[in-house]
Formats: sequence, structure tokens, C-alpha cells
Amino acid sequence: MTTALGRTALVIENDPAQGLGRAADWLAEARMEFDTVRPHLGEAVPNSAGGHDALIALGGGRGKDWADDLAGLLETAVADTTPVLAICSSARMLATAFGGAVEDRDEPFGPRMLAKRDAAGRDLIFGPAPMTLDVIRWRRQELVELPPEATLLAASPQGALEVFRIRETAWGVQSHFEFTPEQLAGFGVFDERALAKAAEVDEHIVATWKPILQRFARVAAGERKALPVLDV
Repeated sequence: MTTALGRTALVIENDPAQGLGRAADWLAEARMEFDTVRPHLGEAVPNSAGGHDALIALGGGRGKDWADDLAGLLETAVADTTPVLAICSSARMLATAFGGAVEDRDEPFGPRMLAKRDAAGRDLIFGPAPMTLDVIRWRRQELVELPPEATLLAASPQGALEVFRIRETAWGVQSHFEFTPEQLAGFGVFDERALAKAAEVDEHIVATWKPILQRFARVAAGERKALPVLDV
């Protein structure tokens, strides 16, 4: 949906505490606007992205009543080649919709450093990013098998399937980058050591993920050509 100012993304907010965070500002700088659906307030998840230029599905949707509707929306968006960004539980929902598998997993929350895989070098939004990506792990489930149509873009040293792409324009990110250290502290789930480390790496998270999100906005605006080799 093209507006006078730019492109519009359909955003699915599954939990009032897990909004777009600072990623909203990053995307707005790239001339993206948002239509937000809040199923936690009773708003219906649509059957399709409805002419929007992109779909962004946020975390907090595990086990919710509308999970099947969201999975259907993700499948439809991929089929329509609508650019998709799925975060945390929505990333796992995206993967399982196409044949991936998840398991319950109880591991410490906090910062993690990921390493890009070779295939990421040819990716539209992750290709120019640094070889290592800082993220914040916060989840009770783990993606343990990617679907056949997925490409692994980045993983943890322990092998966690952190960042992937389905077909050409649907990206899943299991961990977080959108929350400030102050927001992380407010969630009450991170210990003091994890919060201190998160504060240490936050400038690297911003420096890495802001360009990634803004390249996603450019893809939503129709740019599908190869991007520069490195972020500058």
C-alpha cells in the first residue's frame, strides 16, 4: 500500500509488551509506515497482507488463540511474495508453517553473538551486514529443524538456527534486537549479569540491526537488486 510518504507494513502485535520498539524509528527513517493489528485486544488477524507492502509479525504469540490465523497469514504472504519479517515466536511459526520443527528448550536469556553463514552473502538484507551479529535471546522454544524451502543465514556457536529466509523475501529472526537495555530490564526476566552484558553490546546491536531493518524497508519499496558488500 503506497502512501504519500512511503510504504506501509502490516504489523501483527501479539503482546502489548512486545511492540516494534526502536525498530519502529529505524523503519520510519526509511519511509515506512505501519498499520498495526492487535489480536490481544480482540482485533482479527487478516487472511492476507491486504495490499500492504510488507508484513511484520512480532513476538509473544506462542500458544495464543489466534496462532493458526497468524500462521495462515504468514503462509499467504510468502505465497504472494510480500516481504515478511517474523521475530521470535512468529519466526518459529513461519518456519513450522513450511515444515520446520521446534522443541521446548529452557536456556538462559541474554545476549548472544551469531555468525553469518556463507549463504547470507547473497541475501538482500543480511548480505551487507557484519560477519557477527549481536542479539538478545529470550524464548522458551527453539527452532531445531528448518523447512526444505529455508536458507540458514546466521547461527549461534552452539548451532541455534537463529536467522533464516523462506524462499526469497521472508525472513525469520528467533532472537531480539528491537528492545533497549531499559526495556529489557523492565521485562523482569533477565538477571543482572545478562542486563549488564546487554548494555555493553547495545551499540553493536543498533549499528548492525538498524541497517538490516532499513534494507528490509527498501525491499518492501521494490528494491530487489544486490546491495553493497559491507555496511558503511
